[in-house]
Amino acid sequence: MKNTVSTNVYDHAVVEFGPDRLRNGRSSKTIEGTEVDNVDKFSLFRGCVLEGRWEYVIPVYRNDSAFHKIKINESRGTALHVAVNDGKVELVNTLVGAILEHEGREVMRGESALRSTNERGDTPLHLAASRGFIDVCKYIIGKYGERKDLIKVKNNNGETPIFRAVLTCQKKTFVYLHHLSQDLDVPL
Repeated sequence: MKNTVSTNVYDHAVVEFGPDRLRNGRSSKTIEGTEVDNVDKFSLFRGCVLEGRWEYVIPVYRNDSAFHKIKINESRGTALHVAVNDGKVELVNTLVGAILEHEGREVMRGESALRSTNERGDTPLHLAASRGFIDVCKYIIGKYGERKDLIKVKNNNGETPIFRAVLTCQKKTFVYLHHLSQDLDVPL
């Protein structure tokens, strides 16, 4: 089994990277002289996320919840982590919307994609809080605070998103999160 992949294979494999093709599993195709055997749908997805090819990621993300928890790599976390870290507010809104559509009321269970973590144990909300991205925090938590329990989630160091906001001097984000968490038992 050969697995030689050029650096821009994702540009040429985009025909393979659609919701229908990804549901079918694996690809075996020669792309501009480079043989790509058994490139699985998750590898293509990871590559597109890392390259910022969101126009190919979004349809797949909307159609298949299996992609919501796929680790792009250990340090970056999931596609939602990458979008949050890059400060892509509208993209975060789109990805959170897809998660909510698939998970519905189950979103607050421990296995929700919104609770997925990177290698530090940070959820997407931890990243948004530490970067001071209030609008991103609002999309993750919900317009009416319907997912504010995410504020209580601790990372590997025992830090909540509120603590991460304080630690990184994100005063406005801290005030927003603290206001929402007043009825929760959230240690700083």
